[in-house]
Amino acid sequence: MPLLMALVMVAPIQTLVEVRLATTTALKLDSQIRLPSGSYRELGKGVARLVTKVRAREGFGDWEAYAARGIARNLQNAYVHQVATGFAVAGYLLAEEKAFQVGPERHTRYLFSAPDGRQVLLYVIEAPDTLVWLVGWFG
Repeated sequence: MPLLMALVMVAPIQTLVEVRLATTTALKLDSQIRLPSGSYRELGKGVARLVTKVRAREGFGDWEAYAARGIARNLQNAYVHQVATGFAVAGYLLAEEKAFQVGPERHTRYLFSAPDGRQVLLYVIEAPDTLVWLVGWFG
């Protein structure tokens, strides 16, 4: 019984820790776009490693990578919706969406375009234990 009680308490504590450790961050190039709270920002070599997984990334740069782990990983649809809404508010509309399987990971590529020709790529990688999304700017 004590083991069951401990397991029941772990999930809410993990989520609380994830939310407290992470902050909502603004994308570098467009301050109107906000990413979901509860996300971790990847920096340095971690981003470069993740960018190598992105299909059709030619021309995109200034990459940022974010990850949700644990229970927060299951909120994939909410994260994508919040990011897409942020892009729409900033004037970017969904121009293309493609999903495909890469081994145990499901990859989804969302291309957003602004009326003035600016483009941004949202690339989501759903792994068994982590949800990663990368944002790259064209140009």
